[in-house]
Amino acid sequence: MNSEIPTRQSSFLLFIRKHNYLLLVLPALLLYTVFIIYPFLNSIRYSFFEWSGVGPMTYIGLGNYHTIFFGALQEFFVRALKHNLFAFVINFSLQTIFGLGLALALYAVTKGSNLYKTIFFLPNTLSTVIVGFLWNLLLNPQWGMVNRFFEMVGLDFLSRPWLGDPKLALPTILAVSAWRGLGFPILVYLAALLAIPEEYVEAAKIDGAKGFQIIHHIYIPLILPTTFTLMTLSFIWTFNMFDLIFALQGASAGPNYATDVLGTLFYRITFGGMGSSATGMGLGAAIAVVIFSVLFPVSYLLNRISKKFEL
Repeated sequence: MNSEIPTRQSSFLLFIRKHNYLLLVLPALLLYTVFIIYPFLNSIRYSFFEWSGVGPMTYIGLGNYHTIFFGALQEFFVRALKHNLFAFVINFSLQTIFGLGLALALYAVTKGSNLYKTIFFLPNTLSTVIVGFLWNLLLNPQWGMVNRFFEMVGLDFLSRPWLGDPKLALPTILAVSAWRGLGFPILVYLAALLAIPEEYVEAAKIDGAKGFQIIHHIYIPLILPTTFTLMTLSFIWTFNMFDLIFALQGASAGPNYATDVLGTLFYRITFGGMGSSATGMGLGAAIAVVIFSVLFPVSYLLNRISKKFEL
């Protein structure tokens, strides 16, 4: 018996030495479990209960999901989902067109490229509260600089209540979001372009390719994995959109829910008030589970497609 104890200890020590990386991973894994995995699993559990956040919980099975898809929240949920999908299309289109275009321009620039990179990425470093406060001032219909600029150049007819018009409010917020986040896709695309072997470009030039032909036949095909990665990130970001809308329009996502997305809907339902026809922690948890149920499979699919285009 006594000889078995040292043997077990030595086996344990041998395992620790062989897998010592587990000791480095353990703190991060513990934090991830406590602050991510546990709350998410708890949200799934809460979604089957009617619960105000305090007091006893009442089990209602799929009742919260029925409220979201077929009950009092159906109209709110469908509208918010459409806004999220619209935001994804616009956000990714702006990332691809302007992000890639500016990245190609910086790729060709030899002088002052670091300065331009800093200028483009600077808005990305600003907090959402600052961005919201700044653009609330700029877009004010009475004395905001945007409308004042149009008046100064004789384009008064372009002046609008940008955040007060239901048709313009969401596109305006998406434009502000693009302004703030454009630096990231620029740098990602630029890194992808710099990673392309110079031999490919030289071979194309020898074959007679010039300008846009090189971009179309060399650059764009080789950065497709990067494009799909940005598409995945854009999809995740737009379906988690909340902070900028909250900073510009508040949780009510006005005017008349014209800027309402799943994030703001979740906030109103979970914490109550502001025109919500149904509220509760259980109902809010169900919305969170629905958001994850949309995000996970689509993100996984885009990631798999991205890997197929890797060299």
